[in-house]
Amino acid sequence: YVVGYSGEGVNAQKSADPNFSYDASHIIFLISQSKAEVDSLKNIKKNKNKKKTVPKKLAIMNLADGNTTVIDSVKSYSLPKEAGGWLAYLKEAPVDTLKKQNDQDKKQTEEEKKEDKSKKKKEKKDGTRLVLRFLADANETIIEYVSDYRFLKKGEYLLYITSNKQQPETDGVYAINLKTHQQISITTGAGNYKKWTLDKAQKLLAVLSDRDDYEAENPTFNLYGWKVGAPKAELWVSHASTRGFPAGLAVSDKSTLSFSEDGQIIMFGVKEIPEAAEQDTAEVAEDEAKFELWHWNDPYPQPQQKKMAQRVRDNTYQSVYFLNGKKFVQLADKELPEVRLARLGKWAYANHSWPYTKLVSWDGAYNDVYLISPANGERTLVKSKLYGSASLSPNEKYLYWFEDNHWFIHDIRKKTAINVTQQIEISFALEDWDTPRPARPYGIAGWTDDDKSVLIYDRYDIWELAPNGSKARMITEGYGRENDLCFRYINLDPEKKTINPKEELLLYTTNEETMASGFYSDRVSGNERPQRLLMAEKNFERRSIQKAKNQDRVIFSRSSFDEFPDIWFSDLSFANPQKITDLGSQIDSFLWGKAELIDFLSADNKPLKGILIKPEDFDPNQQYPLMVYIYETLHDNLHRFWTPSPGTSINPSYYISNGYIIWMPDIEYDTGYPGQDALKCVLPGIQMLIRDGYINEKAVGIQGHSWGGYQIAYMITQTNIFAAAEAGAPVSNMISAYGGIRWSTGMVRQFQYEKTQSRIGASLWEAPLRYIENSPIFWADKVQTPLLMMHNDDDGAVPWYQGIEYMMALRRLEKEAYMLNYNGEKHGLRKRVNQMDWTIRMAEFFDHHLKAAPAPEWMTEGIHAWDKKKTGESKN
Repeated sequence: YVVGYSGEGVNAQKSADPNFSYDASHIIFLISQSKAEVDSLKNIKKNKNKKKTVPKKLAIMNLADGNTTVIDSVKSYSLPKEAGGWLAYLKEAPVDTLKKQNDQDKKQTEEEKKEDKSKKKKEKKDGTRLVLRFLADANETIIEYVSDYRFLKKGEYLLYITSNKQQPETDGVYAINLKTHQQISITTGAGNYKKWTLDKAQKLLAVLSDRDDYEAENPTFNLYGWKVGAPKAELWVSHASTRGFPAGLAVSDKSTLSFSEDGQIIMFGVKEIPEAAEQDTAEVAEDEAKFELWHWNDPYPQPQQKKMAQRVRDNTYQSVYFLNGKKFVQLADKELPEVRLARLGKWAYANHSWPYTKLVSWDGAYNDVYLISPANGERTLVKSKLYGSASLSPNEKYLYWFEDNHWFIHDIRKKTAINVTQQIEISFALEDWDTPRPARPYGIAGWTDDDKSVLIYDRYDIWELAPNGSKARMITEGYGRENDLCFRYINLDPEKKTINPKEELLLYTTNEETMASGFYSDRVSGNERPQRLLMAEKNFERRSIQKAKNQDRVIFSRSSFDEFPDIWFSDLSFANPQKITDLGSQIDSFLWGKAELIDFLSADNKPLKGILIKPEDFDPNQQYPLMVYIYETLHDNLHRFWTPSPGTSINPSYYISNGYIIWMPDIEYDTGYPGQDALKCVLPGIQMLIRDGYINEKAVGIQGHSWGGYQIAYMITQTNIFAAAEAGAPVSNMISAYGGIRWSTGMVRQFQYEKTQSRIGASLWEAPLRYIENSPIFWADKVQTPLLMMHNDDDGAVPWYQGIEYMMALRRLEKEAYMLNYNGEKHGLRKRVNQMDWTIRMAEFFDHHLKAAPAPEWMTEGIHAWDKKKTGESKN
């Protein structure tokens, strides 16, 4: 079945969402529409009801006989997690229903729309048809007007919410007992039902509803709770009746609901009750000025405020309700607006950033750390102006954070904080950190049972530290650092929140010298060294490993440049892993390549690594064109399998198959001159390969995007070694870019130069010459390399005028340069058609300059705006 169409790009296969039924009798998956089916729906999409998603089909495959039932137009489906036999799926609204609604909308006059404005606030979407199917005999039960649904994990009940515009009195939350087929009306009546959630044991259901105030102009919500199996829900929290509820506030539907782990505390949000609706902001008088004020003391710049505006408007004050005792406590307010209740419900905590919001623009994120008692809302300031944030231990005995290259643990009972790593000489901050911002930690593996100790990573090994600083030992016995092995814990049971010191741990292991990977085992207790299970010159994808729930069996993927990441099966000894898929056989008929790790020295004699990829039919006596791809550190991609596909940057598999050699060097930086740092790392590697004799020194190309694009735009002003270069979304003028906006977030870009990737390390006024010296545009007259750029007009990371500035400078200087702007595209290409077009044009550009292929017409003649079709598509 085709799962790769309907405009979903290269990740379409994920939308298939395949799942086995719990008893493994069936497999269920979604099928994307074919191109013909999508095209047939285009006319419908042009009407007022512009649905962005294309309906999928549902496939139900019986594994006993292989027969598959296909059902059209399905939104979603669900299976009980721990029970077989049942399937529920929600249908899309019929197309004729949508058309009928659109026709009715067109008939409504402007006067009617104005009269109905107040009513529109109560307009709801009709739910659609939910089908409950018994898989054994395909018997189906139909439930109309369903907007949401879910099974209990053991399959005792199917829960669902209905929404019916014609009969709103039937709206509500319902349950069907799947053994007795009895329906329970949990809570019903005209209104909205939202944000429902179950406790961990699935004995309690919480849901928000405005049914008690639905007729009001601005209805308020209440919190209802249902004990699973009970005849109906109970009212848990209401501003009108709950004791201690603050005046002027009500339960809000803008916040999610969550239970403490024992199900005895429910967390929700409260918010100011809105006043009567004011004039629609869209109907501003024509003589009223429209503007925005940029204020020097604003917490964030105006563009960032706009991105945050809805979230800020919807922000609620977190509160809790104790089911035993029926007690309400408000935890957050305007002074401390964002609070999190911990898993067990013993404590809540807050990382409060608002006092330091301006610093985000040029320095970093700081927080005041608070501890809050859920019992009474009492707050304690634990840490002021922490760079980063603090977390709570699983059993809620300690707060912990990383500061000044050390780990600190705050004992909640004793109210004291201790630096638990100060006596250890090994660094717990990234040893190869190379930006002006404070170095990040390697992280933690987790806490042992009852918060007895915390397991912390250094570069290679894992340490066990006592929270009071009395004990520090390496559970991996220093074996990692001795052998260049990086050990990282894999939690095979997502429901486990702590680590049993006596149980065997599975450690994902990487050899930092060779990039081989695999698995070791060890325990927290004891002093035995880690035991090797499996290591190979492959990439065992860490995130791919999954363990069977009730058996010591795992599946995982394994790959290299020339090995597709097929799925493998093994027990926990990894003694005899078995490959269970063979998708990699698809590459057998294509010319592929081999990747190897190369050591070399920068111009400053720093040891570096790079990935060299040669065609599988490599002939050392032949001279090849060289394609260099850069960003920062790349050698950890040694064993990555590059699926041949179009995209924003070069695809190594494609270029290798078409006669190129690929070189991906690492780049390391000091602070102040990133352009020169790139030159010092990139040029020596190229020169080394040229000396080896199989690279055509007149056919060296380079490609990179974003930060890689900047470095290329700079390097071609300093060297003529490249026969052609592509710089995607480059910064060309650091002075104008410094005060520019990252439009996807609204953030000003100053932080990037002072503290992060651009690595200038000072403001524009502290080091103005650095900004000039690192800016390609000031040296554009030195460029002799043909340059291709791609910079899109909806780029939210690097303002596209940076590409325009460089393009116009090169044009003024009569330098060969081209820039493609894919209209409406972001920082990287998203639309498949644009990815295809760009991939072809970039290959044509490099093939012309590096392989003497004929220049395409778009390079020789250009594409003039007046020659383009009205749709904006080029004739070329």
